[in-house]
Amino acid sequence: MYTNMIQKHLSEGDMEGVVKQIAHMGQKKDTTQFAYLIELLKSTDNKILRNEIAIALSDIGDDRAVEPLIEVITDPKTSGSRGTLLYALENLNYIVHIENIIPFIGDSSLEVSAQSFMLLEQMMDRLSDSQNLGCQQRIEIQISHNQSKLLEVALDMLKKWRESTVGTR
Repeated sequence: MYTNMIQKHLSEGDMEGVVKQIAHMGQKKDTTQFAYLIELLKSTDNKILRNEIAIALSDIGDDRAVEPLIEVITDPKTSGSRGTLLYALENLNYIVHIENIIPFIGDSSLEVSAQSFMLLEQMMDRLSDSQNLGCQQRIEIQISHNQSKLLEVALDMLKKWRESTVGTR
C-alpha cells in the first residue's frame, strides 16, 4: 500500500505527499515496506527525502537499518547533509560501526560533529577495549590534520574511560 502511494507521489513530483507517507510509516512503526525504504534511502539524491526516510527508519527502530544508514553516511554524495542521518542512529544499535562514525567528530559542520560526538558518548560504556583503542587511533589521525576542539575532548574522554575501566572488565 505505502509503496504504491509513495511511487505515485514520486511520479507526480509531490514531495510533500511522499514525505507524509514515509513519516506515517515511521509513526506506525510499519516494517512491511522496510526493504523499499532502504532501497529508496540508498538510491535517492534528494536530501529532504533521504532525511525523512532516515527518521522513519529510526522511528521504526529496526536495527537492520544501521548498515544502510552507515553506508549512506559515509558516501561522499551526502557530504554537507549528514546531521539527520547520524541523528537517526540514536535509537538503533550502531556500536559495531562506531569507528565509522568517529571521523565525523572533526567535521566542519557543527551539527555533524556534535551528533557524532553524542553518538560516541552514548556508546562509551559499551565499547570493548579494542573499539576504544581503535576510536582513539582514528581520532589521533584526525587531530594530526584537524585542530577541532571536539576531537581533543573525544580523545580525552576515551582515554579517561579506558583508564578508569582497566582491570574492571
